[in-house]
Amino acid sequence: MKQLLYLFVALILLSGCTATNSTVRPSAGNQENRVVSQRILTKSKFLDNGNTLRVYVNFFLDRPSSLAEVSKEIVINYQLFAEYNSNKQALASGNVNISTNPLLEDNGWYIASFDVPKPKDLFTGVVFTEIRDNRTNNKTINDCYVRFQSGKVGDYYMFFDKTGNKPILQSFINAGDSVMLKSLDNKSILFKTMRYKYDFDPALSPMATGQRVPQKSLYTDSVFSIQTNKVIQLNIESLYYMTRDTSEAFGIGLMVVDKRFPRMTRPENLVKPLIYMSTTTEAADLRSSHEPKKALDNYWLNIMQGNQNNAKRTIKAFYQRVEQANKLYSTYKEGWKTDKGMVWIIMGDPTKVVRTKDKEIWTYTRNSQYSEVNFTFNRRANQFTEDHYELQRYAEYQSIWYPTVDQWRNGDVVVK
Repeated sequence: MKQLLYLFVALILLSGCTATNSTVRPSAGNQENRVVSQRILTKSKFLDNGNTLRVYVNFFLDRPSSLAEVSKEIVINYQLFAEYNSNKQALASGNVNISTNPLLEDNGWYIASFDVPKPKDLFTGVVFTEIRDNRTNNKTINDCYVRFQSGKVGDYYMFFDKTGNKPILQSFINAGDSVMLKSLDNKSILFKTMRYKYDFDPALSPMATGQRVPQKSLYTDSVFSIQTNKVIQLNIESLYYMTRDTSEAFGIGLMVVDKRFPRMTRPENLVKPLIYMSTTTEAADLRSSHEPKKALDNYWLNIMQGNQNNAKRTIKAFYQRVEQANKLYSTYKEGWKTDKGMVWIIMGDPTKVVRTKDKEIWTYTRNSQYSEVNFTFNRRANQFTEDHYELQRYAEYQSIWYPTVDQWRNGDVVVK
């Protein structure tokens, strides 16, 4: 029993670590040959600003730095193209002057913003933002698909922090956070808000090529109104959906999650992502256990054949991946439950990511068990989020998926 308790304490401590190895490489079309960082992660959004679009780019540096240091060491520029694979000259380009457009800091991430002109007679485009770290010489290219003429409410309104200055670029906030829904023109309107209590299922196996089991219907738990430009608090962990009126097909989705998220620390939650590396019997035992802490300890000790050092190292690696998946890939459900999150957790950082308007292709080439493997994620329309992707599943994935899972179960996976 002492051994089990000791391991659980180690698990809680290690689950608070932040992932440090980041090799996501956003690239697209003729942008693919650019040098891309192995140490910078990015996310982006845009808001309509009248005659321009304001692009927000959120990036993470894998090193401790103050906001003042980052502001001096980071160089940002952008290019606007009509489409991903365009070979034509950029429609607009520029350098982001950080002295006049200062960076914002958000829990170790940094937010840059800049305005892009709206070309005439163009409905959509893509903004490539290059972020270069002069200290390390690393750089990355973020791509942001934009709409210049849109009726989507999410192109005009977004959540900000309680000051109204710092945008919230991820799809979740923590319960009790003070936030504000607003547009750049500060119009004051009421949004109809629906709250849904629903525990979405985790992603299916990459080899699950059969017909998808339809999700259960969402039932509205409550309905209320939110006024823009007013500080609000959403205290109940749930999925929220906001529209200006019921005729809108696409609104604004927001998850309200516990205060530790994207970290996971509760035993009853920590057992859930293990479904991706467990046998059917193990998953059923974890699900049905009335003592999740004990079940969790037994699970890790059993697959590691009692080797505590191996268990602690693998626990750290696994829950680093889970936390990063939650940060990067949360949509209307937690990031670890998404198709992207599942692949990220098991396979790790792609060697390369090629992105178009409708899909992403993740390429892995560094494993001795295969020369190259691609995971294709197709963008699907979703009322809650712009970032809903579904994996194109193949039975043939089993030849690389199962050996990688075995590496996890043998304690051979290392996250740098």
